[in-house]
Amino acid sequence: MLLALLLPDPCDPHCPAEFKKKARELLLKTRGTIDSDDTGLRQAILRFIGDFANWDLSSDATYLEVARGLIKAAHPEETPLVVDPFAGGGSIPLEALRLGCDAFAGDLNPVACLILKVMLEDIPRHGPELADEGVAEGEGGRVRWDGLGPTGGD
Repeated sequence: MLLALLLPDPCDPHCPAEFKKKARELLLKTRGTIDSDDTGLRQAILRFIGDFANWDLSSDATYLEVARGLIKAAHPEETPLVVDPFAGGGSIPLEALRLGCDAFAGDLNPVACLILKVMLEDIPRHGPELADEGVAEGEGGRVRWDGLGPTGGD
């Protein structure tokens, strides 16, 4: 849904011609052909958004590249900032970061704020280090580290 909110409608008379041109180029990576009129481009964008919402394609490198390219084409001057003042568990800001946008999120609930901090700051910053398997020495002895969480004693 966020992707749909960040893209202009090609049928809108105020839609930049440069966006339409770039969108056609990008969408050819996932679609065979696109009708030459603006309605055909609109349909191609809507189909792409629908396909990208499919869980199996949500992390596909080509689809991510096209989605990020469409956003850059729609906002060439600067990266969009997605603000979510009541983010809860952070699905909207997390999606914004995945799409290459900047995100600002908060919540009144301190537990939600902690979840946001971990999901949006700590995991992206330390994820590659935490994702490695290994063994860590802790207060309770040796703990086997598998992915992002301990799996039990060794």
